[in-house]
Amino acid sequence: MILGARRYGFFTAGFIDLIKKFPRADKVGISVAGVVNGTRVKISPNIKYLKNFDFRKIFKRVKVDNDARCFLRAEIRWLSHYLVAKPPSKIFGITIGTGIGRAFSGKKIKSFEYPERWEKEYQKIRDSKDDQKLARYLGVRLNLIIKKYRSNSVILGGGVLGRKGFFEMLKKRLSVEAIKARFGIRAGAIGAAMLWN
Repeated sequence: MILGARRYGFFTAGFIDLIKKFPRADKVGISVAGVVNGTRVKISPNIKYLKNFDFRKIFKRVKVDNDARCFLRAEIRWLSHYLVAKPPSKIFGITIGTGIGRAFSGKKIKSFEYPERWEKEYQKIRDSKDDQKLARYLGVRLNLIIKKYRSNSVILGGGVLGRKGFFEMLKKRLSVEAIKARFGIRAGAIGAAMLWN
């Protein structure tokens, strides 16, 4: 518990220092992995010390959203402005990194803010560095989600897609069109800034 409190203190101090670097900023958008309620993080499975953290206690003009929704918001904006006149209507956004982030265009599905039951198994396979096995595993798991929501395309992002050739391996195993994220690790931050649009 002491370590958690210490990390919480370091995080708070770091956040304040970051804001001070931008004195002209009058509002902030935050993208966070976990369950979000207004400006408060109820739980963040992989960042335990953020439990019940309220960003408004540090900065008054702040908006907070789940990282996968922020990711998808940014990527859909790019698609609609630069790639196609009208992006597909049922787009899934999936981030593959520490956990599996999920978002669906046009809907705020709260259950997506919680980890999937199979994420621990995913993490073991991911850490084994057997990318073929990981692509097979994710293909099965992600296709079930895609089918349930009748998605017609999926945008993939997250740190694991940085592995050489992994996007192509996974793309072959998905039942719908797969698009590689344009903004990479910046997508969450861009989508968070868009909360003020």
